[in-house]
Amino acid sequence: MVGLLITGHGHFATGLGSSLKLITGNTENIAYVDFEADHSTDTLTENLNKAFDELKGCDGVLVLSDLAGGSPFKCAVECKFARGDQAIEVIAGSNLPMLIEGSMMMGAFDSPLDMAESLIPTGKDYIIRFELAAHEDNAEEDGI
Repeated sequence: MVGLLITGHGHFATGLGSSLKLITGNTENIAYVDFEADHSTDTLTENLNKAFDELKGCDGVLVLSDLAGGSPFKCAVECKFARGDQAIEVIAGSNLPMLIEGSMMMGAFDSPLDMAESLIPTGKDYIIRFELAAHEDNAEEDGI
């Protein structure tokens, strides 16, 4: 099983966690690390390492972060290289559909890399723009 670690600026991580719990109820083997305004990058790194320690029982950890190049992303990448004993992958640009799918498929993966490659298309597919389309009646429709 691959564990999930969610991180980002402000309350990005715990906000996604709140939404995930409401939608799926799943909170097992998932850790959340917020990077708040009063935190230093040292505090962030310390909190990320605590979260990685909590997920040590997993086959690896997939980190879902908010922004590529932001402090949560950079610190997670630094932790990845400092923690050579733990398989870790880091994704930026994460969204709720990725987290929902990832939480439901955690047991299907034993490699965070495989899980990352599976979730990236999901994140992209759920970015859409609403477009109102005119409905044309079709005699073959069942009315639903």
